[in-house]
Amino acid sequence: MQAAVDKADSLDLNDYTDNDAKAALPDALEAAKEVLADETASQEAVDEQTIALNDILMGLRRKADKSELNSILSKAQAVDTSEYTAASVATLKSAMNRALAIIDDKDMTEEDQPKVDRATRALASAYNALVPKSTSSSGSSSSGKGSTSVNIGNAYGAAGVVSASQSVAANAYVVSDTTVNFMLKRGQAYCFKMTVVNGNAMTPGFTAGNGDVLKTQFVAKIGNDYYYRVYATGTPGQSTGVYTTLPGQNAVKHCTVTVG
Repeated sequence: MQAAVDKADSLDLNDYTDNDAKAALPDALEAAKEVLADETASQEAVDEQTIALNDILMGLRRKADKSELNSILSKAQAVDTSEYTAASVATLKSAMNRALAIIDDKDMTEEDQPKVDRATRALASAYNALVPKSTSSSGSSSSGKGSTSVNIGNAYGAAGVVSASQSVAANAYVVSDTTVNFMLKRGQAYCFKMTVVNGNAMTPGFTAGNGDVLKTQFVAKIGNDYYYRVYATGTPGQSTGVYTTLPGQNAVKHCTVTVG
């Protein structure tokens, strides 16, 4: 019972969809704590409360991670569509409508994450493919925002690595939105935003030092911002560094992630 109580206490219910299990958890947790505190409680009472609490925990459904989709959508919503061709704007609006429908769906769980990721990639692709009116007549098919990354396949990198080859710029570097070491619970995911500075044509390789501890996944590219997700797959207590590497440069460590 103590293990079940500890697990329930550690949860942030904001991370879970609204259902009967989520609604019942607070009362079930309180009841279990009362039995734990009762030194005269029978084994039957302990077993009953343990089973009840574990059943509720099994019924919880973690929400799908929509943070990257929200971030890209905010950029897309800020676009002045009057500056771009009607065809490319139509594609963007279609992707935005799909993104909004997914964001508004409060019942999406981790099992629906592939749908969220597909919408994220589609929106990023449509954003990057916007064609300025001033260049459409010359046959250009690029907005100057940068083409969709070759990592758009959304696959785990070998040994936790996602990479690409581009031209070298000696003064280019990568800025991470996360530079503080942190803990990530086994089975959970976290998204990094890596911004390439002074290297518009360069795609950073994204690396977990130990691919058995973290798996990496490319999510999206918006201008010079690259979004990568890491999944904690290692054993609790294991740690590994997170690195980026620009073509022709040495790897740069941004932080250490420990599996909790």
